[in-house]
Amino acid sequence: MAIGSLLIVVLAASCEKVINLNLNTTTPVIIVDGQVTNNSALGSTVKLSYSTNVSANNNIVPLAGATVTIQEDSGTVYSLSEISNGVYHNAGLTGITGKTYHLKVSANGATLTSSSAMPAMINFDSLVVEDFPNFGKTVKVATPFYKDPAGRGNNYLFSISKNGRLIKDVFAFDDLFIDGKKASFPLIYSREKDEFKKGDTIEVVMNCIDNNNYKYWFSFSQSSTGTPQAVPDNPISNINGNAIGVFGAVTYQKRKVIVP
Repeated sequence: MAIGSLLIVVLAASCEKVINLNLNTTTPVIIVDGQVTNNSALGSTVKLSYSTNVSANNNIVPLAGATVTIQEDSGTVYSLSEISNGVYHNAGLTGITGKTYHLKVSANGATLTSSSAMPAMINFDSLVVEDFPNFGKTVKVATPFYKDPAGRGNNYLFSISKNGRLIKDVFAFDDLFIDGKKASFPLIYSREKDEFKKGDTIEVVMNCIDNNNYKYWFSFSQSSTGTPQAVPDNPISNINGNAIGVFGAVTYQKRKVIVP
């Protein structure tokens, strides 16, 4: 079985329905890619852009000059400064498990809103590189290990970087088949150029995410192979207003391993 084919099989096991929103259009669409993290070194970031074709991985232009705020449950409102074209950031906004964060974007007469609750952080226990059979040869893949707590509703998002370069595949899982169990899903990339070689430095980020974020990233993994700001064909967005994309309050953990 091809790597790409197995990726689809693994992700499809989560059984989320992907809804066709029929968003292919030449009308400019605002794309939101925003996160509140619990990592004080990262803070919180919202990336805004326009796309003239939501099924394309190109033709994306930054949306500059927007007013971006995030309000937490306590009522505190944080402003995000534009640190580069279309990228808004607040280093002091660090998320806390159990709190809900409310995004508001005002840009070119449009108002966009979204909300996300930060889930509990599930410990990223370890990361290993192991052999995986593919088309008659053996390739190296990264496998994270973690223990899902008892009780449904935990969702996970993983990303991989090889030698500092982000691998474009998205790995979104729920806990339908792992509730209360130890989990070890191999993260199977889809491109031959991303194959791990001896001495490569592999970094894996594990995010615990809410259910709406899971639905978005699962639909993304099924319909797009681009970067987070490249729009999938049929996204399930949690952005209110004339926009698509995702806003999430996520926990953040990263582990690193050298390919033996």
